[in-house]
Amino acid sequence: MTEDILCAFKKAGIDITDKQALQFDAMIGFLQDYCTRVNLTAIRDRQGIIEKHLVDSVLPVTLADVGEKSRCMDIGTGAGFPAVPWLIYREDLRFTLLDAQRKRTDYLTLLMKELGIKAEIIHGRAEELGRKAGYREGYDIVTARAVSDIPTLLKYSAPFLKKGGRLLAMRGSRDELTADVEKAAEKLGLTLSGVKEYCLPGGDGRRLAVFIKVELRSAFL
Repeated sequence: MTEDILCAFKKAGIDITDKQALQFDAMIGFLQDYCTRVNLTAIRDRQGIIEKHLVDSVLPVTLADVGEKSRCMDIGTGAGFPAVPWLIYREDLRFTLLDAQRKRTDYLTLLMKELGIKAEIIHGRAEELGRKAGYREGYDIVTARAVSDIPTLLKYSAPFLKKGGRLLAMRGSRDELTADVEKAAEKLGLTLSGVKEYCLPGGDGRRLAVFIKVELRSAFL
């Protein structure tokens, strides 16, 4: 039964195919079953997962200009949000999913097999991986959903971005982007290009802060 998934996405102004709805449905079932043994998320009811994980993950990719076959890094991916919903919605994207907790990367490896989706899954820390060739300055897009405070997130994200690459920081509606944030971005060769405010179908407010890498410089300051 995928009618509730199709309806939730439609309310958010997003059209998905029946195939995508079935993949989302499979993801929900797999997550719920896995969470009976391993704690991955506090949101476990079906409707909560649909709105606050799936729709919440996909909305930003419809608001940002994400180029075809973009190479993307999801920092602190957790249970795979937003990366896995993005890969279902945009199968052309190439993703690296990074998380510091083994229980999460083990789950993601199994989830990808269940869904038939390919992505690189790495158990590690952003501050270490961002120094390595092949990862440093190798990404068009970095995504992060409610990860850390913004200045720390900028420090973690900047090393991965190519010049012209963008960080899409998904935040709650109360997260403030102060002058200190812009100063921290400037030190890392980033600039805040815009903030988009929007709501989930249930009314919860969200902000998408977009930072562009304008200069290549040491991101470990």
